[in-house]
Amino acid sequence: MKNVFTVFVSPEETFKRVRESKLTWLYALIAIVVLSGAVIFIQSSILDREIMRSLQSQQIDTSLQETVMATAKTTAYVMAIIVPVILAFITGLLLMLLNLVVRGEGKYMQFVSVAALSAMPGVVGSIIASVVARAAGAQSMTEVSLSLGAFISDKSSALYHWLSIINPFSLWSLFLYVVGASVMMKRSRKTVGTWIVIAWLLLSVVSILML
Repeated sequence: MKNVFTVFVSPEETFKRVRESKLTWLYALIAIVVLSGAVIFIQSSILDREIMRSLQSQQIDTSLQETVMATAKTTAYVMAIIVPVILAFITGLLLMLLNLVVRGEGKYMQFVSVAALSAMPGVVGSIIASVVARAAGAQSMTEVSLSLGAFISDKSSALYHWLSIINPFSLWSLFLYVVGASVMMKRSRKTVGTWIVIAWLLLSVVSILML
């Protein structure tokens, strides 16, 4: 469990310990699931308002609104548990493929650990954004951003989405991916980092174009 905390301050040393550990992936996933649940809890009042606006715009019968809201909130908590776990295993698989490309020495579960630990800054960023949004009485989570998109007033504009890529917590996670993968693969950070950064940029661009 120690690695969940030390990855923030000494990532390389942490990943070297993780390389010899068989349970770090489990502790990291548990931490992410708990923190993701906390994000939904903090956002609960904002989610309630967003769901209610959606129900009213769709003219849902008032007798069904309470049931629909309860279902939507339950779904949000379930997704907070399932999605991080699925993403960790999928990312671990992608890193395993990169391991084959660069002829690295890493193993699949080591990469799952890297994926889980590297996601921590992003989850912390979500908690901070949620706290700020709740304290400010925001009507929607889109009103609060920790990225460069925060300087754009029109949250539906293409410029907002492009600038949202530049998020310090996302970049922090990206850095951890590079460090962790290079340690597991026993390959240079430059070699591994080039592939990971290119993949990250492509995924970011594709996700924006699909909006």
